[in-house]
Order: sequence, then C-alpha cells, then structure tokens
Amino acid sequence: MALLVTNLAGAVMAELSPVPKSIQEARAEVERASGIPAALQKLVREGQVLTEDAELPEDGCEIICVKDETPMWTWNTENPEAKQIEVDGNVVRCPNLCNDFVNVLTREPIRSGIHYFEFVMHKIGDEQWCGVTMMPELAGRRYDGRSLKAWTYYCGRQSRHEGSITDGKGALHANGKAILEFEKACRPGNVINMLVDGDKRILAFALDGRLQGACQVPGAKPLYVLTHVDTPADHVELRKPMLEDAPQEVLASLTGALLDIEKGEKLHGYYGGFHFNFPDGIWEADKLED
Repeated sequence: MALLVTNLAGAVMAELSPVPKSIQEARAEVERASGIPAALQKLVREGQVLTEDAELPEDGCEIICVKDETPMWTWNTENPEAKQIEVDGNVVRCPNLCNDFVNVLTREPIRSGIHYFEFVMHKIGDEQWCGVTMMPELAGRRYDGRSLKAWTYYCGRQSRHEGSITDGKGALHANGKAILEFEKACRPGNVINMLVDGDKRILAFALDGRLQGACQVPGAKPLYVLTHVDTPADHVELRKPMLEDAPQEVLASLTGALLDIEKGEKLHGYYGGFHFNFPDGIWEADKLED
C-alpha cells in the first residue's frame, strides 16, 4: 500500500506509505525526498498528467515525476497591477499601462543550480531594468527602477544619447548603486543574456552575447527573475535556453574576477511617495514635498 514515485529513467525517487491523501501532499513529500520544488513537479500516471484534484488510489500505484522549469521563466499574472499588463506565458506587453512603471516577476524563483536566461527586448519605450531579486513584494508599482532591491541590467534611456550610469547610459545597477557602464540595450531585438549560479550566488550579464560583467549577489534567499516596464509600448520576452547555449565568455565569467558592488554611484529612487537615498546599501527616506 504505497505510492511509488520514479523519474523518467525508472529510478525510484520516493516510496510513500501510506498513500498521500491529495496531490498537494504527494508533491510536498516528493519535494522532501528529492529536493524538487513542488511547483516544478509534473506528476504523471499512465501517460496522463495528474491535476490538483486528481485522486490517488488507496491501495497505491506508480507515478512518474518530471521536473518542469517552466514556472521559472514565465511571468506571474498575480501582480498588484495585473490590469495594466498583458502576460502571455513568457511574454509581457503593457498596452494598458497608466502608471509610470510596473515590476513583473517570474512565477517561481531560482533556488539552486546554474541557469541561463535571455531577455528579448522587442520594444523599449524609455528605460528598463532586467535582472533578479530576492523580494517577491517588488511586483507592482511600489518601487521604481532606482529603488529596486535587485541586481539588474539597466538598459539606459531609449531617447537619450548622453547621460550617466545612473540615468541614461546602460549599466549594472546593484541594490541601490550604479556600478559600471554597460552597453545600452534599447534597440528593438536586443537580447540581454543572463547567467545565474544559484549555489555560488553569482550573476553575469551580456548583451547580444557580448559579456558586460559579473557580480556576487549577497544573501541566501531564492532569486526571482525581474523586469521593470514603464511605457505602454514595452514588450519583453523571457527565454530559458539550455545552459550549453550560453555564450562561452559568459560561462567563463562565473569563475573569473567579479565586479565590486560595494563601490559605485548611489541611486535615488522613489517608494510610496518617499524619496530614497542608499548610503552603504541602507535605505533612508525623506518625505517628498507636496
């Protein structure tokens, strides 16, 4: 009287006795036994993917667990500003945008392993940020691009040929600081390549395959992929190719010299009607004058 869970190769991942009372309980047990997050599991019985309301026979059966990373590269529609954006899986458009910006995060975070992503910038109306964050609460419009607690590729401004790494030029923006100039990523079709080592907490960026830089991401919490849109014209597609498809120079950067994110120019952002400075990575707020 047990539920036997195997992988595609037939190896036993878990033997659950008594049989779990629900699919949700089965997922939780498989996560404890295998480390595969419940949200990334597809449970299959006799060729059919089991839905959340499926019933497991009390006398047991055999099911196959397939790891599905789709939630790591599809945008979460449960956004406080869902009415302002249009999400189609891994694509976000903003024809209904009526506020200055909206932050959009993936459904599930990176917890471990090395992962390769591509942001296809089909259209940038003004400026945009793409990267990772440990804070799912960034979703929505409470935090602007310069107040993000995130590690991002700042694309620069589409309509500005000059400027600085805090406003106008492409740059690495890391948790309240502009660290280093990157190439601007504002042309339609530009691809921001992003490599994330979830175990060593290293993040590397490239533009159209040209390495821009790599840095450490402090902390231990899982990392959500993030994009920040700010005009109705914005159109971003997130892809997750195979790791071997990543540019070799970007892969090599994970074991090379890392950028010092403790140095850089402080950013000045806005959150909930307050103006923020970031001395030494600590937020300080001064109420904006009416």
